[in-house]
Amino acid sequence: MKNQIKIVILGLLVSIFIFIFYFGLGSNTKNNPQVMVFKKLPAIELRSLYDNNIKISLPRLNQEKFYIINIWASWCTPCRDEHPLLMKLGIEKKIKIFGINYKDNQASARSFLKDLGNPFYYVGIDPDGTNSIELGAYGVPETYIIDSKGIIVLKHVGPLNNDVYKKILTKIE
Repeated sequence: MKNQIKIVILGLLVSIFIFIFYFGLGSNTKNNPQVMVFKKLPAIELRSLYDNNIKISLPRLNQEKFYIINIWASWCTPCRDEHPLLMKLGIEKKIKIFGINYKDNQASARSFLKDLGNPFYYVGIDPDGTNSIELGAYGVPETYIIDSKGIIVLKHVGPLNNDVYKKILTKIE
């Protein structure tokens, strides 16, 4: 009889633990890559990749209908892979793209853009990753579409591909 009671109690404890664990997994929004979507872009200030005396502040309000923020680095292979699509967006679609150079060597970043082309309206540096973390970034590359009110309307984690490119076009056109 005592063994049966112990087994029932153990079964109940395991069931309670599984229940708490299962529902706990779904409640963690802190690590959700989409947590910033439809929220206002946090205020950040970026020093220029080309001139440390020049700074801009984001979000930029009442500008164009949309603009893009792309977090990238010269050491990032997927950033190199997505770069032609950024060039295409910047040149063909004439949308302003603000680049955030993440934890990178400035000379390497400038060389990267010189070799592959510069699709960015402005390139800011984020030497310690603080600004990128403030945006909710997990790493590089990441791309955000911001509307004229400073609201993040799309966030893509990882390199752009043709499907994401088409998704961006539907948002900005």
